[in-house]
Amino acid sequence: MYRIAVLTNSRAQEAFWAEQILQFCAEHCLFPQMDCYHDQESFFEAARCDPLTNAVIALPGVDGLNAVEHLRALCPQTRVIWCSDLNFSLHAFRLRADYFLLEPVTEAALRQGFCIWLDQKNPAEQRRPDRNEHNKENDL
Repeated sequence: MYRIAVLTNSRAQEAFWAEQILQFCAEHCLFPQMDCYHDQESFFEAARCDPLTNAVIALPGVDGLNAVEHLRALCPQTRVIWCSDLNFSLHAFRLRADYFLLEPVTEAALRQGFCIWLDQKNPAEQRRPDRNEHNKENDL
């Protein structure tokens, strides 16, 4: 079973991510357990208690970088989509994020990130997305 956690700093972002994830999962006949968090402490406590299969981290600036680094240290097999207002794409590559999104997020880029999650039979396996395609789309 997929266990997805979303870490954001606002209710509006939480609603956006939850709607997009649930819609995408329903289209693919997946019914994950999904939890949303607004504070890093409860997010990491939940990850410690029961490792996540997937996570979305949508925090601004260095907060997002620190959260991804900490999550990677706690749960190295967790599939991560990272959304930031700053271009941390090299850090995302170094931290083995499955997909990095630079705000503003487009629906097409978001769906591509979700497809990368589903591209594997076993969510714990690691695979690199085609970074060149992603970079072309985001003009990087």
